[in-house]
Amino acid sequence: MKQGRFKAEGSPGFTLLELLLALSLGTMLFALLLRLIGADLQLGRVMALRLSESSRQRRSLELIREELGSGHGWMVDPPVSNRWPCRMSGRRPVLAIATLADDVQARGEDAIVYSVGSAPDAIWRGQVLMRCGPAYSLDGVPNLRGAFQNRVLLDALPQSIGSGFTARPHPQWPVLELEIEQQLPSRSGEQRLLRSRLAA
Repeated sequence: MKQGRFKAEGSPGFTLLELLLALSLGTMLFALLLRLIGADLQLGRVMALRLSESSRQRRSLELIREELGSGHGWMVDPPVSNRWPCRMSGRRPVLAIATLADDVQARGEDAIVYSVGSAPDAIWRGQVLMRCGPAYSLDGVPNLRGAFQNRVLLDALPQSIGSGFTARPHPQWPVLELEIEQQLPSRSGEQRLLRSRLAA
C-alpha cells in the first residue's frame, strides 16, 4: 500500500515584520486621532470662553446703560474726587454717574464710578474694570442708602492706556458710546481682542 503525502492547505499566518508594520500603523492612527480630539477640545474651550466673556461684556454694558438712564448726570474721564466713596488705588476713572439731583457732575460721595487699572487681587487676569457703587436689592433697584463698594466687573482688559473700557459722547446725539475690550487666548495661543459696543 502506498502512502501519499498529506499537504495542509491554508494561510501560513503573519510574519513578524507584517505584525510590526500593522502595530506601528495602528499606533500612528491612534496618535493622530488623539491629536485631533485634543485640538477639537482646545477649540471648544476657546469658543466657550469667548462666548462666556461676550455675555459678561453685554451684561456689564447693559448695567452701565441702566445706571446712566436712572442717573442725574454723568462725566466721562473725570478727575479723581476725594469725596468719592471708594479709593481708586491708582486706577483711572473712566465714567462717573450722579445718583443725586444736586450733584450732576458726579463729584460727591453718592456717585457711581467706573475705573480701569490694576487688579486688586492676583486671581484676576490683567487689567480690570471696576464699579464703585451701591449693591442692588432683590427687586433690582440700587440701594443708595447702603454702603458703596468696589467690585470687579471684568478682567483680562488690555494693558495699554486708554483701552479696556471707553465712554465717549456721540458727536450728534445726546448719548454715550460705550465700548469694552478684553484680551483672550485664541486657538493658536495668541491673545486676540474681544469687543462689545453699546449706545446709552
